[in-house]
Amino acid sequence: MNGHPIAIDSVRTALQARLNEVRGRLSATLATTPDASLEAIAGEVRDLGDESVAAERTEIRHALIGRDVGEIGELEAALLRLDSGGYGRCSECDLDIEANRLRALPAACRCGPCQAELERRRARSGRH
Repeated sequence: MNGHPIAIDSVRTALQARLNEVRGRLSATLATTPDASLEAIAGEVRDLGDESVAAERTEIRHALIGRDVGEIGELEAALLRLDSGGYGRCSECDLDIEANRLRALPAACRCGPCQAELERRRARSGRH
C-alpha cells in the first residue's frame, strides 16, 4: 500500500463489511414492492397531487437504488485495487492518496486535490 500506515487486512475487512451492508440494503429495496402506484396512493379517485406524489416516490426509490449500485461498484473496485497492489494510489495523478482520506473514505480512488478538480469540472459541465 505504498507507505500508508493503514493495515491492508483491516481495510479489506472494512470494505467487505460495507459492501455486504450496501448489498443487503439494495436487496431489501429491490425486494419490497413500491407503493408509489396511483392506486396505492389515491385509490380510484386521483388528482394531479396524487400523481405528483407517486412520481416523487418512484424517483426517490430509483435514486436510492442508483446510489447503492454506485457505491457497490466503488467498493468492488477498491477491493480489486487491494488485490492488484494499486490501493492507495490516485487513479488520476498516481500519487499516494492521503492516509486521512483513505481512513474516512476507504474506497477513495483519487487524492483530495484530484477529487476536488473532478468535482469542479463536473460542476462546470452540469454533470453530477
